Amino acid sequence: MKKYIGHLLLIVLLGLIASPQVASADETSERVIIGFENEIDTTILEDLSHQLIHTYEPIDAISVSVEKDVLEELRVNPKVKWVEKDRRVKATRQVRNWGFDATNTNASRDLQINGDGTKVAVIDTGINRDHPDLDVAGGANFVGDGSSYEDDNGHGTHVAGVINAQNNSYGTLGVAPAAKLYAVKSLDSDGIGNEADVIAGIQWAIEKDVDIINLSLTSPYSSTALKKMIDRAHDKGIFVVAASGNDKTGDGQLTEDVMYPGRYDNVISVGAVTEDLKKAKFSYQGKSLDFVAPGSQIYSTYIEKNDSEYAYLSGTSMASPYVAGALALYKQIYPDLSFEELEDVLMNNAEDLGRPGRDDVYGDGLVQSPASYFTDVEDEDWFLNYVNDLTRKGWIQGYPDYTFRPQNKITRQEVVTLIGRSLDLDGTKRSTDYSDVNQYHYGSGFIDSATDKGIIEGFRDGTFRPDESIRRGDVALIIYRAFDIPTSNEHFFADVNPDRYYSEAIHSLAKQGIINGYNGTEFRPEQPITRAEFATILSKTINPELRS
Repeated sequence: MKKYIGHLLLIVLLGLIASPQVASADETSERVIIGFENEIDTTILEDLSHQLIHTYEPIDAISVSVEKDVLEELRVNPKVKWVEKDRRVKATRQVRNWGFDATNTNASRDLQINGDGTKVAVIDTGINRDHPDLDVAGGANFVGDGSSYEDDNGHGTHVAGVINAQNNSYGTLGVAPAAKLYAVKSLDSDGIGNEADVIAGIQWAIEKDVDIINLSLTSPYSSTALKKMIDRAHDKGIFVVAASGNDKTGDGQLTEDVMYPGRYDNVISVGAVTEDLKKAKFSYQGKSLDFVAPGSQIYSTYIEKNDSEYAYLSGTSMASPYVAGALALYKQIYPDLSFEELEDVLMNNAEDLGRPGRDDVYGDGLVQSPASYFTDVEDEDWFLNYVNDLTRKGWIQGYPDYTFRPQNKITRQEVVTLIGRSLDLDGTKRSTDYSDVNQYHYGSGFIDSATDKGIIEGFRDGTFRPDESIRRGDVALIIYRAFDIPTSNEHFFADVNPDRYYSEAIHSLAKQGIINGYNGTEFRPEQPITRAEFATILSKTINPELRS
């Protein structure tokens, strides 16, 4: 918890004119971060002129301003583990939204995946609290008197808009508009701040139990205290996303790798690409780069300037919030996945750029928002749209581990349950006339209702065999009966015997464009049907516009 020490300012008038030999307080004192061996012990400062700025109890450290000539005394104190400079960090603005399409966020929006239930903290210059396109849930200020987290620079508001601009009729649209947005002001009106204030901001975000922290700020130097606080956030399951850094002079990177804090293992580092999906010239690269995202000419919210509250900006600062926003979307649909599991999902769904596989220029690729509710259904899968359709309708729910298992054989009970949901049949669990389906089977109600309507029938021995796989021919027959498909006498598949009980149903579905078979000539009616195949057939049955 941050502790505030009142400032006592003693002014002694020694003369009318100050002596030029007397150094200013800024020249004789220095802000440092002190880490302790065991626990925080401020008694080491009792005899020293100092100002306590922040206390970081989770990592046993404090930030203080002390006289420069006592630094060595502090370093050798047996209670002190380390002393480091409280270096200045800055927002990575480059120059003055195609990114929505590039990150496939439209697909997420179609699935009503919008970051609902997640919390994102933007540690930056603050956020314009009155912006009509932003919904700020709260915040804190660690700069100056700490009275307001209002943005007096514009950088933080722009970053916030990429993540959270609201879904309304004006302005722009953020990646995760339903996420709760928190403003943490750790940078001043020039976009510059102390590491100590950033660390305090992270500590506040941890206490707020946020899911994601965005750091669109960089430093060429490592900080023990900053790393420890980030590690603390990671241990709490919080994702920390950071900009990789900007080459603002055109003279090349200052470092061989990305800037800090993006270089730390527990931080997701993000570089920038242009609209043609090439590395932005200003974007830092290196072995620690994890992903890239849109970072050139990004239109987003801003502080009021020239009668507008929107602006185009470029930089890795703009790329980082795309990843933070995408993480909010994944966190919404996979709330129980660990940091490593969710990072793997992000990596597996990324669009590979540059040379195949991970590289120093693009990391694991261009971040992509979720195209499906399931971790094993990907953007390029032929059955994606059909599975998404049934999931949107609430008919498919998948497994507890967030998988759909598309290639698994679907069971007879599952098929009848899904058809029952689509027809709004009575699914109340109850006893049935089948000897092997009782009131404890999840699909018993739908099985009983479908039997009453003549959609299904069991076997001659009085069983239904609910947990057995079901053949493609039987599925065609059930669909044919359930949805009153018009009968066709045309013959489409050479491997469908016209004398078999399912022949008329198969060819009638083919006539309507509901099924295509294999290579246009085979249907393989005796083959068990997979979950992906059944989802496709049911979705096409319900949605004529999806038929071929």
